[in-house]
Amino acid sequence: MRPFSALACTLWLGIGAGLAQNSVTPVRWTAGAPNASAEVKNDITIEGLQTDDLHVFVSLADVKETEYNRVWVQLANHGKTPISFDPQSALLLHGEKTVRPEVPDKAANSIQKVGEAKSQELSSAHCNMMMTGQQKTGTSACQPTAAQVQMGKQIAAFSGQQAQWLRENALKSTTIAPGEQAQGAIVFRKEKKPTDYVFRMSVGNEVLEFPLNAQNKAPSYD
Repeated sequence: MRPFSALACTLWLGIGAGLAQNSVTPVRWTAGAPNASAEVKNDITIEGLQTDDLHVFVSLADVKETEYNRVWVQLANHGKTPISFDPQSALLLHGEKTVRPEVPDKAANSIQKVGEAKSQELSSAHCNMMMTGQQKTGTSACQPTAAQVQMGKQIAAFSGQQAQWLRENALKSTTIAPGEQAQGAIVFRKEKKPTDYVFRMSVGNEVLEFPLNAQNKAPSYD
């Protein structure tokens, strides 16, 4: 029998660790379960789930007038060892489809650019092809209305606020010390219609799942 090489042993241990990680049984939020809670605040359902070492609350809400939803996550470490969490590893699942998180800075920049582009569109002149007496004399009759200008300013300002909120509140990769907590938003791109999801997150050695619903409302100015 040929000896088992050190390289083969290392590869086998790596595969075994990967299989062990993938075989973790998720802890799923279930209504009425003793380790689960739910409450509604401002029409948003907040689901809580408790394990031996973790207490987690999550909620899904529309990032208004954008192409994004956000899942707000609050994590509390009740164990005796630090717990690591990478928000970019979280997933929204429905059927066979997987929605991965957006990079917060890129999503914030996109929100701001879309708002600025819509503002510019509303604030620009809209002309038809008919020649008017004013045009013939060199005076442009193509002017946006006061309402359009005002709406453009409001869209730009609101988009800027939404982008800044995301930059300030996005949940970052972190290690939570015993007795400490972390909270923030994980952003996902909306789909075209209301959808029931399973939000899956890996925290330390735990995999947690929460059933969430998104209305996936498109921006009203589209």
